Amino acid sequence: MKKRNKIIIRLVSTLAVMLCVTGVTHIQAKNVYAKKTITMTTKSIPSEIKKYSNYNKYTKYTVAFNYYMKQLEKAGGGKFIIKKGTYEMSNSVYIPSNVQVVLKNGVVLKNIYQTGGAGYPPSNNVFSLCPPSKSKIKGSCKKVSGAKNISITGKGNATIDNNFVEGGGTIVISHNKNVKVSGITFKNQNGGHFLEITGVEKVVIENCTFKGSKASTRAKNYMKEAINLDTPDPETHGLNAVWVAQDRTDNKNITITNNVFDGVTRGVGTHKYSQKNGENVYHENVVITNNTFKNIFDNGVFILNWKNATIENNTFNKIGLKSKKAYSSGAHAISGGGIEGIHVKNNTFSNVKRNPIYFCVQQNVGSASSYSKVKTNITKEQTEEMLTNTVSNCGYDMNVIFKGYDILYFRGNSERTRENAVAINLKKQEISSEFIKFHELRPVQRYPQLFVFGSQRIVMKSIKIKRF
Repeated sequence: MKKRNKIIIRLVSTLAVMLCVTGVTHIQAKNVYAKKTITMTTKSIPSEIKKYSNYNKYTKYTVAFNYYMKQLEKAGGGKFIIKKGTYEMSNSVYIPSNVQVVLKNGVVLKNIYQTGGAGYPPSNNVFSLCPPSKSKIKGSCKKVSGAKNISITGKGNATIDNNFVEGGGTIVISHNKNVKVSGITFKNQNGGHFLEITGVEKVVIENCTFKGSKASTRAKNYMKEAINLDTPDPETHGLNAVWVAQDRTDNKNITITNNVFDGVTRGVGTHKYSQKNGENVYHENVVITNNTFKNIFDNGVFILNWKNATIENNTFNKIGLKSKKAYSSGAHAISGGGIEGIHVKNNTFSNVKRNPIYFCVQQNVGSASSYSKVKTNITKEQTEEMLTNTVSNCGYDMNVIFKGYDILYFRGNSERTRENAVAINLKKQEISSEFIKFHELRPVQRYPQLFVFGSQRIVMKSIKIKRF
């Protein structure tokens, strides 16, 4: 009996140990799997991919990167470390959820836009934030259901070189949630965006440099932003990647901080707005702080359909000096329309070709031109807040009636009329009241200095500015 009990005890103990080991093994495997780390060098090309039909000297790094990204997707995430060296990229690399991409000091990712007849065309982008398993499925990523929890970080001197590829970009961020890009130098823009941000929630871009641009051979691409905030919209044709659902998802909670924009066509902005069921689709809570914008061809920041945005503590120098467009919203530090509340404060403006800040009615040109015009809604408190900005050696609007104002915007229907105008002189710390009270004075067409007050005609040689 005792012997039997000992056997039973031994069996139970053995079973318990087996269960514990099994459990522990399972947990360990899960943790290791989730924390999978892959290190890439210029020499670490997996032997198995050399047999792929799309593998050649032009595509080898793109094929290798995507091979490893598929492993990370299967693992549920992990870290992808790229060691020092130059990597020629022919096509987009698809990044899944829960992945950290680390570019070590001395890394250069160079867009060559060439596949050498590998069986598929080259692409304009280096990275696309989309799970590899969904990258070829039409509309597979909707709202913010795509890849999540992704960071792309540069350590030391890390560069992504767009190599002046026409219409090319570097990173597509679409239908994502919780993304961070930091510490990277982006260079050599030509009619495309370095970062395309469309239909996402919570993105941080910090400590990056965006530099070097040339006029695109395609005029329509000349004014492209280094960082573009867009909506996936079939009417605007903003982003036509296969995996991107064209559901007009807006951007929410975008932070752009401590970056340098140097010698690019535009810094940050939106150049096409969207509407859904007759209502504006707003990009909400865009925060642009502590950045430097210098040697910008056209506008530093261009706004279209932004709600509750903050532009604070930025430096703008030499803005619009190369602008080739003679339109009202060009060559300003901050411009645009379709604004629902904005905080523009404590910025420094110098050597800006026209008014540092200028907002007026906007309408899409070309695609999506059927959308209704968008206007500007700025409160009195937000207007007074703009007095905290400083200005030196800046130009003014080409309309002589508004000459002398650093900040000019149009309220009401936002049409560029005298009665809608609000003008601010930063040096004098004055906000115009005469323009606001123009219901008392009716201008006579073709005679800008002739007004009708009751039955009297008055010739005004100057307009006195008063603070309201």
